[in-house]
Amino acid sequence: MVALTKVFHKFGFLVHGMFIFGYPMNGKVNFKMPAEDRLKLFRKFVKKVKLDTIQVLLPVPLPGTELRHRLTKENRIYPDKDVGWEYYDGNFPLFEPDEPMTAEDMQLAIRKIMGKFYRFRYMFMLGLNIFSFPALLFFLHNIRSGWRRWYRSWRNNLARFGGWIIIKGWSREFKKGEFSRKLMKAQEHLKNRKSEPVQPTRR
Repeated sequence: MVALTKVFHKFGFLVHGMFIFGYPMNGKVNFKMPAEDRLKLFRKFVKKVKLDTIQVLLPVPLPGTELRHRLTKENRIYPDKDVGWEYYDGNFPLFEPDEPMTAEDMQLAIRKIMGKFYRFRYMFMLGLNIFSFPALLFFLHNIRSGWRRWYRSWRNNLARFGGWIIIKGWSREFKKGEFSRKLMKAQEHLKNRKSEPVQPTRR
């Protein structure tokens, strides 16, 4: 993936990275990693690949998918009465994650990853891009290469500053919302359901 991204950049393509954080492992796979360690690996990869833009989402166990079937069987999906379908957009934890992570860890992690990538300081970088525009005169012998280099930097700084605005707005709305309360109720209901004795099936 690193090598392919270098090739795409070489030929002028902009590369957008989309990631799913905390996808639950199959029961046969013994893999346990804290959210903080996963977060560091994500950041390291994004920096190494030099992605132009990124988006990090959480797994969504949609009806009819193998993931939902498996998590339902393992009794890990939060009840729909607590966490409704309006939260099935990839921004909210919808099931009990693999240990040692918690649902709160997962949600905070994706905000941290994108919060590190999309930052306020890129507003100042935009200013530098504007002032550096006349430097394209030095690339008159290869104006396409000069434009490509300048445009990618300008576009990415604009996207990263714009992303910061969007994330700030989302975080503000999240604090005003009720998801945290609903999540606590869903976790409690799931915990109670797991502690209930299994009723024998009639034949």
